Amino acid sequence: MTASFEVETLEGTMKGKAGDWGDNMDIVKLKNGSEEEMKMVAVMMMNLNRLLDDDPRRFYDLVMLCRDSEYQIFGDGKAVLQGLSLVQPNGRVHQSIQNVVLSAVSGEGFDLTLGSPVAE
Repeated sequence: MTASFEVETLEGTMKGKAGDWGDNMDIVKLKNGSEEEMKMVAVMMMNLNRLLDDDPRRFYDLVMLCRDSEYQIFGDGKAVLQGLSLVQPNGRVHQSIQNVVLSAVSGEGFDLTLGSPVAE
């Protein structure tokens, strides 16, 4: 069985085709130099798009936490991001999630742009 994905970003459409769902994993190189499994990147991009649309404040919190592990999330933000499995119970972001976020998001402050994390 094969799967393909297509995720809309502000930079255009991120497309990919995953290998079978067995032991073969297609790896993609991200803009930050890391390599991640393509299916995980596709799912993360869908989650990031949804988070940006539904809760831009929590999107900002996630990006800031990925950029600075000492960033303090106020209010219920940590619980919200944990509920979405974007932040671990210890308050840290998993390295793979951090790689996708750091590769996909550009800009500073509240002027953040979500684009394709895949290196060209």
